[in-house]
Amino acid sequence: MPARQTTDAEKSLTLEQRREFMRLPLDERRRLMAEQAERMVKHYESHRETAVRQHWQGGDVVEW
Repeated sequence: MPARQTTDAEKSLTLEQRREFMRLPLDERRRLMAEQAERMVKHYESHRETAVRQHWQGGDVVEW
């Protein structure tokens, strides 16, 4: 079984770390969150499960 990588979303932040983040200027918070979002996009697009999910979720919607 391949080693599982830990994403930023899985790391718990302490209350103090969250408060420090909120003290940052708005532009800096937005920049950091944009970087995290880009990493998560790459994370989810790189997994084999994504292709499998897109296969069964794709296609036309058929109503009976």
